[in-house]
Amino acid sequence: MTNGPMRQRVFQRMLAREAGTGASAPDIAAAARRLGERFAEQLNPLIGNAGVDAMLARSLHLAQRHVPGLAPVRVSDQTDGPFALLQRSLEQQEPAAATEAAVAILATVSEMLASFIGESLTTRLLREAWPDDFVDETIEDTIT
Repeated sequence: MTNGPMRQRVFQRMLAREAGTGASAPDIAAAARRLGERFAEQLNPLIGNAGVDAMLARSLHLAQRHVPGLAPVRVSDQTDGPFALLQRSLEQQEPAAATEAAVAILATVSEMLASFIGESLTTRLLREAWPDDFVDETIEDTIT
């Protein structure tokens, strides 16, 4: 098993926990924003705000293949930051589509990061942001 599908499952669980049961699209969107901003805190020292913005924009573009109604993130539109734009885009979706898109975007950002800096450092950054959620990857790292 690759780390990508594992991270996707972890992001799914985290989003469900953060948004709560029976969450509406706005609840899911707000939860996705909080998760994204926490991830960005870990990424900013490595790739800066512009790097985070670019990775989010690319991830959102890729997610549009599966959730066509998502609005693209444009750098010129970013007065509140890219995750605020993501939140507004997700709020317009049905809850299931918002969840699918949010998980896809978070997983894609982590996959892109892994392709740039490697799986080991990516896993370490995820653990620093969410130590209780990315514990299982320790086992996966030793098996593969």
